[in-house]
Amino acid sequence: MSDLVVYGNDFNFMPLPKLTENEMNFFMAIITKLREKRELEFNFSDFAYDLHLKSNLSAYELEQAFYKLAEKMLDFKVKYTTKNSAYAFVCFERMRLEFRTNKLEITAQKDFYELITNLQLGFTQFELKEFIGIKGKYAKNLYRLLKQFRNTGKVLIYQNDWQGFCEAMQIPETYNQSNIDNRILNPAIAELSAEPTLFDNKTTIFKNLTYKKVKDPKGRGRGGKVIGIEFYFTPEKNFIEAKETAEQEPKEKPKKISITEKIYFETEQEKQEYLRNRYKRD
Repeated sequence: MSDLVVYGNDFNFMPLPKLTENEMNFFMAIITKLREKRELEFNFSDFAYDLHLKSNLSAYELEQAFYKLAEKMLDFKVKYTTKNSAYAFVCFERMRLEFRTNKLEITAQKDFYELITNLQLGFTQFELKEFIGIKGKYAKNLYRLLKQFRNTGKVLIYQNDWQGFCEAMQIPETYNQSNIDNRILNPAIAELSAEPTLFDNKTTIFKNLTYKKVKDPKGRGRGGKVIGIEFYFTPEKNFIEAKETAEQEPKEKPKKISITEKIYFETEQEKQEYLRNRYKRD
């Protein structure tokens, strides 16, 4: 898949429904298609590979997969507040699976559709294929938060909003700071900044990705209360330009290969004449 996922930046601040890693792939595929229209129709089996389901699902397996996904999708609600208003709405109105053709119909709620497609206040975009290739649901969540700032390399929106970050990442409330570092942040950072290996052709998504927890300045000692978090990485624009520059730099000229010539001369004069002409050519 090489589809481009594009949506308004406001969507980044809203926690996704509690989906599995594979269901998140399917959800983003739906977001990709919402750029075209609010009412979607496509073959459910076409997405089996992305969901890591068997391609030859039985009727019962297909039905169960549909109900499991529909339960989460139809329960997905959005709540947010602006300067003048508070909003609350479900994101999807209806889902229908036709057993005979495996056709899946999905209707997005009007407000949610406008939230996704309104790009006037900025937008986030990334390749669906790259998103699908990321391992781990926390790494996927962090990926979409960072992509909004791909050209600046600084994510400071949560530097004073630790609770907001935890909600966006869907971090369990029972996790302490050590759990969050070891089970969520460090693995996600490692996944998103991994260097290519001989065994895959993946590129580094966020070069030099690091994070810094912000602690309450009024706290005491090293164990002060965490009030926020910041992320830093090489801006995508600079990373791409550096790569292009390296590719455009003149390569070292190939060394001249010396070839031994085996030539016979009848006289010493012929030999000297040949050598003089050869040195002139070189």
